[in-house]
Amino acid sequence: MKHLAVYLLLKLGGNDSPTADDVKTALSAVGLESSDRLADLMSALEGKDLDTLLEEGKEKLAKFGGGGGGGGG
Repeated sequence: MKHLAVYLLLKLGGNDSPTADDVKTALSAVGLESSDRLADLMSALEGKDLDTLLEEGKEKLAKFGGGGGGGGG
């Protein structure tokens, strides 16, 4: 999750295509280390449009629905 969060922050900061090294550098700047999962994330994102992925994910989340909590009384 930390890799994805850093990747998204780099995108928001103006880096149009963050690399694995960019993510590692950002993580190390705050005292965190990268793991093997970074390579998996980068290969999963390779060649894909982030806006499209986010929109598809949003549609999937909408299917979950939500229930209201019980009233406290």
